[in-house]
Amino acid sequence: MRSVPTGVENLDNALMNGIPAGYTVLLSGTPGSGIELFAKQFLAFHLPEEDAIYITTTERTEDIINTMKEFNWKTDIKIVNLGEEFYRHVLEKELFISKYREEGIPATEILRPHKFHIEKELDILTLLTYEISLLKSPFRLSIDSLDFLFSNEENSRVLSTLRTIKSHTQYRQGVALFTLVTALYPSIIQSGVEEIVDIILTMENIRTQTGFDRVLTIKKFRNHPEKVGIFKYDFSKNGISIQKISSMK
Repeated sequence: MRSVPTGVENLDNALMNGIPAGYTVLLSGTPGSGIELFAKQFLAFHLPEEDAIYITTTERTEDIINTMKEFNWKTDIKIVNLGEEFYRHVLEKELFISKYREEGIPATEILRPHKFHIEKELDILTLLTYEISLLKSPFRLSIDSLDFLFSNEENSRVLSTLRTIKSHTQYRQGVALFTLVTALYPSIIQSGVEEIVDIILTMENIRTQTGFDRVLTIKKFRNHPEKVGIFKYDFSKNGISIQKISSMK
């Protein structure tokens, strides 16, 4: 089975020399744990033959590139900024209407076609599916994060879209990584995502008497339960690194 590197050497060793082609990965974590940095590192280490796309919902495109440059990572990737599209098509419209309401202009005047042009609301999931359909085989995909999708779309539609992405990833022998902040959603939503993906990784900051331990856990590896384990990780000038591995057996 062909595998591709994650960008974290000791994690690759603990998996199957990386992530098997066709697999989808959920990376969940607490705020401040570094899941968004992992998503960038994972994409930066794409192989020359891989079509690489980073789909962001929370950052400006230039900030993503600047962060990758700070760690001397490759930036030859495609970035699709759903957050900026959502602002331009939806939030900006709402701010526009609120502004004129405050100035006393009736809603009928605000929405008059010949006076103001309001764009149709953006279908985020349709745009997401379209962008992924353009990926050539093999590909590497990061979506940071699913929180945005669950906050703005029906849960059932989001899960259906993830299943479509999983099928496309399997068929095209790509690899896909999704990030999700833990403890924000009912267990039925998180378990729905966890059932879809092939690998589950979690990153946590755990308080100790002397400070914090950063712990990365392999929570699930489809068909390979022996791969489940716990890592201690840290941040360096080269990005996320694994310092210690312990078994959960």
